[in-house]
Amino acid sequence: MSKDEAKPDWAMSKRERENAARVAAGQPPKKRRRWIFWLIVLVVLVAGAGWFVQSGQFAEMQAQRAAAEAEAQAEADARAARAAIIQLAPFEVTAVAPSTLVETLKITGSLAPARQVHISSEVTARVESVAVREGERVELGDVLVRFDTEALDIALTQARANAEATRVQLEKARTDFERTQDLVERGLSASNTLTAVRSALDQLTATLAAQDTLVASAQRSRDNALVRAPFSGVVSVRAVDPGEFAATGSALVTLVDLTSLEVEANAPVAYAPDLAPGLDVDLTVEGFGDRVFRGKVERVSPVALEGSRMLPVYVALENETGELRGGMFASGRIVLEARADGIGVPAGALRHDAEGAHVIVVAGDKVERRAVEVGRSWDAGAVIEIASGLEPGDMVVTEPLPELQPGDTVELVEIGQ
Repeated sequence: MSKDEAKPDWAMSKRERENAARVAAGQPPKKRRRWIFWLIVLVVLVAGAGWFVQSGQFAEMQAQRAAAEAEAQAEADARAARAAIIQLAPFEVTAVAPSTLVETLKITGSLAPARQVHISSEVTARVESVAVREGERVELGDVLVRFDTEALDIALTQARANAEATRVQLEKARTDFERTQDLVERGLSASNTLTAVRSALDQLTATLAAQDTLVASAQRSRDNALVRAPFSGVVSVRAVDPGEFAATGSALVTLVDLTSLEVEANAPVAYAPDLAPGLDVDLTVEGFGDRVFRGKVERVSPVALEGSRMLPVYVALENETGELRGGMFASGRIVLEARADGIGVPAGALRHDAEGAHVIVVAGDKVERRAVEVGRSWDAGAVIEIASGLEPGDMVVTEPLPELQPGDTVELVEIGQ
């Protein structure tokens, strides 16, 4: 029984009923024409491919693919060339030579004059003239500020006159005391008279002493009407102008000595046992490039800064030429320990494998493995001391170049070649 005959009439589709009727009439059933559907799909695909090729995108993709293949080939050729000869730049190799190996401590700070003074007025008077301006150099004893002396002269004259008048009274009182004492000793005057005369003499003596002090004070004020430089230096601040009235204690001029500077830096308190006055310090100063200035640790604070665990360290720096200025930023290293004539290489030059520590040495146009015995590290681990295995003049590869292996052919090239 066929599949169509197995179904009841009510479950058949229209096509199935027609086929059943054809079979009943002795005619073959109609076959499904699925090839038409696939033909349509094929036509659509062919048309799309034709459009894609004509639109130019296919050609662009082909060009991109060709460019990628050419680039890959070029890279392969370059790798092959590098494999044949590896070029080394000057900064990638170092000629071994005995040198001083140092352990240092990095510091930073600002320059400040080791000696500076803020000159204040010691008189109350009007400023008559100011002889200096900011940035001008003065020598010891030069006049900086001059005050009007009219009121000071009057005060000095009055003090002297008062003292002179009291001195005359004192001489008379001393004469009266001596005469009264003689009369009392002869019994011609009562003893209480001598007591009164002695009291007057003591009072005038004390008054004259006080007035002599006033004279000295007035004389000192008169002398301070001329403000002189206490040392040779440079004026950094001028705080008054002619015509101003200055009271005692008013700021006048700030004078600095630039021949000696000081750097206040902070060091971790853990380095306290290693820090001591006299240690050498190499400093670089902002604005002077790589130029190195040599200073010395002058003193170390006995107490760390509260809450920071940092220890103030003061570095003295000579500046005879005066080219350095206060306020410049400086950075440097304190030399904590040094060893002369040591063999050291940068830490990046040291390699390790199953056989131990070694370096790569350039020998002619080849590189070879050289086993070394490692000593201690210096400069906070940046330099490794080599106890044995290297000789002065050996050319060591100092950069970590993982692609460079013993036996490779190398060529030393200059920068810009």
